[in-house]
Amino acid sequence: MTGPRPTLAGDREQRPFGGGPRTRQTHSVLSHGRRFTQLMRIARRNGVLPWRRLDFTTAPERSALRAQQAEGFRRALEEAGGAFVKLGQLLSTRSDLLPVEWVDALSKLQRDVEPAPWGEVRTMLEDRFGGPLADVFTVFHETPVAAASIGQVHRAILPGGRAVAVKVLRPGIVEEVHRDVDIALRFMRFVDRTSPRARMMGSRAVAEQYAADLLRQLDFRLEARNLLALRAMQERSARAGELHLPELVDHLSSDSILVMEYLDGETITAINARPGPAPAELEPAMRTVLRAFIRQIVFDGVYHSDLHPGNIMLLPDGRPALVDFGSVGRLDLRLRETTQELLIAYLQSDTELIGDGLLTLGTLRNPEDETAFRRDISAFIAYELGPGARVDVATVDALVAVLTRYGLLVPAEFVAAFRGFAILDGALRSTVPDFDLLDESRHLAAEQISDQMAPKAMMSNLTTEMLSMLPGMRRFPRRVDRIGAALENGELSINIRVLADRRDRRMLSGLVRQVLLSLAGLVTGVASLVFLTASPPETAGMIDPATAGVVLGGVSLVSLVGVGVDVLLGRSR
Repeated sequence: MTGPRPTLAGDREQRPFGGGPRTRQTHSVLSHGRRFTQLMRIARRNGVLPWRRLDFTTAPERSALRAQQAEGFRRALEEAGGAFVKLGQLLSTRSDLLPVEWVDALSKLQRDVEPAPWGEVRTMLEDRFGGPLADVFTVFHETPVAAASIGQVHRAILPGGRAVAVKVLRPGIVEEVHRDVDIALRFMRFVDRTSPRARMMGSRAVAEQYAADLLRQLDFRLEARNLLALRAMQERSARAGELHLPELVDHLSSDSILVMEYLDGETITAINARPGPAPAELEPAMRTVLRAFIRQIVFDGVYHSDLHPGNIMLLPDGRPALVDFGSVGRLDLRLRETTQELLIAYLQSDTELIGDGLLTLGTLRNPEDETAFRRDISAFIAYELGPGARVDVATVDALVAVLTRYGLLVPAEFVAAFRGFAILDGALRSTVPDFDLLDESRHLAAEQISDQMAPKAMMSNLTTEMLSMLPGMRRFPRRVDRIGAALENGELSINIRVLADRRDRRMLSGLVRQVLLSLAGLVTGVASLVFLTASPPETAGMIDPATAGVVLGGVSLVSLVGVGVDVLLGRSR
């Protein structure tokens, strides 16, 4: 990872994050119009238009129609290519939004596509390296080992004999993706305005989220940083050698080229497609991936969030390896602590502690709903995470629905981590059908906690905690001195937030209301007695005291009854 760095054309100009390997050009209206017309022809040819005719319901009697429409939509996305294939692949994980027929069709979208012409790739590479490929590599294979909608991977040999994988952005893909994403977002905004079903599903927000993720994948510098972060955390773990992550060749990598160690193995996708029994090393390898994923989320705070079978490899020595680091999530310290609390509570089957952990994410909209919230969380754990349960995207959304019902704003990072867990569950079940994810997770999580209790890990954690406490300890004498000086000079003041809780405010307002009604009832009652015992007026036209007494008596009675009703309602609350 050291040594002279070739002059890369991409180093000549720094672009905003997500801008891709070239300066983004302003797309002309004509270019957008031509592409839009082409997409409309593709959609009409495959039966996608008119849009309102598409069925996204779950009615059993319309299942055949949905399957036919979904297959046409898949063909249209593949024909459109580029960003649309990638967006369709992302949508194939959203079983919470789409009926099963649509999810099944989108999951068949091609991940391997025709590679870009070698002449264009070579020109782009030599432009980026600032010279012929022979100056950088002794061997460079023209035929890629894998080609996807955004990039492709070539095998090459460095001068020292080291085999590397060279991941290259497809020439011209940056402009195409930006153009297609812009068209797709405009279309989704139109659908959102015209389709109540789309608004209910939140289709526009989903499309915007996936578009942003797709644009980020156009900058390989982000993927390089993700790989370095995962490798650093893996090397610090107690089981560093059980999972392999390729080494980055940093001095040859840029925003459109990623050079890393070449892994000689098979993806889980290829193994699953191979006839005959699976290798004996497959199940323990997948268990290792699960163990590493749990550690990454709970303790490291940096995790691979897209562990589908194509991103997991089995090496010749039986170890698993991870590839494709474009989707890597991060959890800050507070969320990691919450995750640790939830994990320990889940291991202990303590729903009370699980509720406590979730409440650290925020406050309930109405504190009086806490009992109902805990009851719903207990039901979710029993039905969604009980023995034999399957974790998928619907499980994630069921949890989010419970939290949002009570006004808890769920951090997006927390939801993303849970979705990553669901993707891994799908990979495990397609590879080892009898694999019980939740049961295995309990055992592996217990192992991780034991690893954290090892002397070396405890010393590392203690050192980290001491360093975090050091700034406060250094400020402590000054704060004590200031408090002492304020006491000596009589300037010490304490601010206390009274009635911060809604229940306290409600109790006080109810008490004030009851006192005022009681005073009104008492005053009007006394006045009523005075008027009722008074003599009739001698002057005609004056108010009869008896009438005034009756009216005031009625007001007094109403006030006192109101006090009683208010007291009873307050007790019921």
